[in-house]
Amino acid sequence: MRILMISNHLGVQSGVQRYVQNLLLNLDTDRYQIDLFVGQCPPDQTSTAPALEAHGVHIIAVPDHKKDRIRALAAHLRTHRDYDIIHYHTASKIGAPVCGMMRLLCPRAKIVVHSHIVYPPLTLTWRAAHLVYQLFADYFLGCGVAAGRFVFGSHIDEKPNFSVACNAVDQERFHPDAAARAATRRAYGIADTDRLAGFVGRLNHQKNPLFLMEVFAAMAAQDVRWKLMLVGTGEKEPEMRAAAEAHGLTDRVIFAGVQSDVPAFMNAFDLFLLPSNFEGSPVTLVEAQGCGVPCLASTNVPDDGSVTALVHFLPLAAPLSDWAAKADAIAPGGDHADHWQTLAAAGYELKTAARRMEQLYDKLGGQP
Repeated sequence: MRILMISNHLGVQSGVQRYVQNLLLNLDTDRYQIDLFVGQCPPDQTSTAPALEAHGVHIIAVPDHKKDRIRALAAHLRTHRDYDIIHYHTASKIGAPVCGMMRLLCPRAKIVVHSHIVYPPLTLTWRAAHLVYQLFADYFLGCGVAAGRFVFGSHIDEKPNFSVACNAVDQERFHPDAAARAATRRAYGIADTDRLAGFVGRLNHQKNPLFLMEVFAAMAAQDVRWKLMLVGTGEKEPEMRAAAEAHGLTDRVIFAGVQSDVPAFMNAFDLFLLPSNFEGSPVTLVEAQGCGVPCLASTNVPDDGSVTALVHFLPLAAPLSDWAAKADAIAPGGDHADHWQTLAAAGYELKTAARRMEQLYDKLGGQP
C-alpha cells in the first residue's frame, strides 16, 4: 500500500512533527510504502529525518514555507497519482482548498485529514473551510474531539468517518526514571532541596511564554526554592530573558535550549507548566504524564490529553497568586510515580496507537 503523509517540517520542536515521527517509527514499513512530504528542518532544530529514513520512510523535503510547500505538493502529485492513501496533517483553513487540490490530482486516493489545533475564534472563513474539508476528504481524525470539531465542523464527531487519534507517546522512553532525574538535575546544579518547574516546546505566541515567566515570578516570590528550566527556543526567548532580568530571576531561570533527550528533562521537573494561548492536544502534556510529572496548564488547553490526576487547569485570567498557590499544592517534589496503566487504558501507548492507525489504513485501502 502506498501512503503519502504530509506534515509541517522535520524539526523536533513541533508537537505535530513529534507525533508524526512517533507514528511513522512504529508503522510497519514492510507493509506500507510511505512517502513523507514535509518542510525542511529549521536551522535551530535537530532533524527527525535520519531516524525516519533508517526506518524505511522516504522523505520528500521542500522549502519550509507554506505557499512554497503547496506549490511543491501540487507539482509532486501531478507526477505521482498512484497513492492509495494521503494522510494530511493540518492546522489551518488553507488546508481545505489543498484538500480539494489533492482530490483533483489524485482521484483514486483515500484522503485522511488530521486536525491538531483549537484556535478560537471560530470565524466565517473557518466555517467555510469546514464545508470544503467535508466535501473532499474521506476520513477525519483529531488529536482530540475539540480539535476535530474546530477544524472540520462542530458535529464532525457524530459522523462515522471521524475518530480520535491520541497523541500517544513511547512508554519505553517516557516513564519515571530516578537516575535520569538525578543526573539531569546534577548537571544543571539543581539541588535536592530545590523545586524545579519546567517547560518543553517552542518559545512562541502559542505557548504564551511571557505569561509563563509572570507565573514563575509569582511562584518564586512565594517560595525561594523554585527554579525554572526552559527546554526549547523560539522568537520570544530574548523577551523572556529580559523579563527574567527585570524580575531579578536571572540566576533562577535556566535556558536549556533544544534537547534531544526530552525524557531526562521531563523527569528532572517537579512541575510541568503549559499556560498556552491555544493548543490541540499537546504531546508534551502526555509526555509529562508518562514521566509522572504534575502538570499545570491553562484552560485554553483542551482536556482531551488530561488522562491522569496529574493534570490541573487554571484560566489565564486567574490571579497570578492562584497560579502560584496551585503550583505549590500539586508539586510535592521527589521521584515520580508511574501512571502508565491509566495512560495505556486511555489509548496513549504508542505501539497500540500505531496498530489502530494501520487498521484504519487497511480499511480505507481495501486491505484484508
